[in-house]
Parts: sequence; structure tokens; C-alpha cells
Amino acid sequence: MDKRLPNFRHMDAEQGKIYGKYNVVKSINPYKCYFIAHYPNGKKIRGRNLFNTGWSELLDGITLLQYHLSTGHVINIPKFKAYLALVEVSEGLDGSRIFHALNIKGMGNNEVINYKIILKQDYYSKHKIGDIIISKDKKLIQSSHWKFSA
Repeated sequence: MDKRLPNFRHMDAEQGKIYGKYNVVKSINPYKCYFIAHYPNGKKIRGRNLFNTGWSELLDGITLLQYHLSTGHVINIPKFKAYLALVEVSEGLDGSRIFHALNIKGMGNNEVINYKIILKQDYYSKHKIGDIIISKDKKLIQSSHWKFSA
């Protein structure tokens, strides 16, 4: 049996499974997950995929931010003063990657709200693909990739 992770490009959400000795990990297809940023003039900018998101090409003035997962989940992120998207991924020794979560940070008045969108599930995790974990952080992250809302 081949121990390497398969290439995700030709898979759908159901085929994105990794079988281990005691566990089965079901993962999204990173090539079919993207964001859509909506603007006041009706313009929409669509991201690429999780390998090359296209986040740095977004403009300020976002009115609505959505994430579309390969499983069909559409997640609407509430409106914040600014957004910062980070991808949580681990890389294997053979160069394969497992995408764990999307961390979308929203800048509030005196805090940062973290929306963590789960991208994989297994027997040992209580969370499923598409679940959202919300947390707060008092510390603001210094980054030039914050995208401000309208």
C-alpha cells in the first residue's frame, strides 16, 4: 500500500480520506476551497485556493466575506473593522500537506475575534468539517495583510 498522500487536484470531498492504522482523516480538497469578498459597488473578488489564496490582492472596503469549502459549506464571516486570513497547515516529510483550519481574524473595538473554520475531521476530534470555533484575543497582530471593511 502506498503511504504517500494522494494529490488533491483530482479529488472531490469524499475522496479526500487518509487511512491510518487506527484513524481515518477526512479532509477538504484545498484546490476547491476559496473566499469571496463583496464590495459596496457590487464587485466580487474570488480567491484561488488554499495553496495560493490571493489574499494579498484584495482591496480594502469589504462589505461581506464568505468562504466556500469543497464540501459545499458556505461560511459567512460577520462584519468587522478589518480581516486577516491565516491557513493552519502541517507538512509531512514527503512534502504532503494536511489543512487543519482557516483562521480568520476580525478586528473589533478593543479585541480581535478569531473565527477558526475546521477543514479536517478524524476519530479523535470532536469537531467536523465546516465547524466554527470562535475565540477572543486582546492582543492585536501586527501585519500588513489586514483588509479593512467599508
